[in-house]
Amino acid sequence: MTGLFTEGWPSSATAAAHATTEKYGPPDEASPSTLIWHDRAPWKRIIVSRAMVPHRFPHTHVDVIKHVVDHPVPMDRIGDLAHFSGSVVYDRTRGELSSHCEDEEGNVLSLNLAHDVVVNGLDPQSARRRSHHAIETRNSQNRDPYLDALMFTPGRGADPDEATIDEHLRDRLRQALGGVDR
Repeated sequence: MTGLFTEGWPSSATAAAHATTEKYGPPDEASPSTLIWHDRAPWKRIIVSRAMVPHRFPHTHVDVIKHVVDHPVPMDRIGDLAHFSGSVVYDRTRGELSSHCEDEEGNVLSLNLAHDVVVNGLDPQSARRRSHHAIETRNSQNRDPYLDALMFTPGRGADPDEATIDEHLRDRLRQALGGVDR
């Protein structure tokens, strides 16, 4: 069934779409460039994209699949996430932590390590070393369990921030724009 959605896609994106469909069933949304699954535990969202993003950490590959969880990240730890991996992204307003990689186990590994960075104080370089070692030994007896399942329970972390424009000023701005609510 995935073949109908992924016709003409690069093989790496097709493989990710097929593996995700095998594990989670058909996508909830499909377009010529993207497949999306919603609320497939433990994931809030899974997105497979035909677009390939070159990535060289911890080895050369292309990122085609993103896994999203709800996870709070303290403001003082956001920079550490960026130092750990450019594929780990925090959306503060939504409270979503995501990782994009070539496959699900790469994202599971990255999200487990991101959790350790933001919650347990793991330094980014140690997280990078563990990621490297886990991928290097993924097909051995020394397989890192961080590849197999999330080691934390996703939790709400949305931060809608604080209004800096009071109600009176907002109403005046709305009037000045002709009553358009933007």
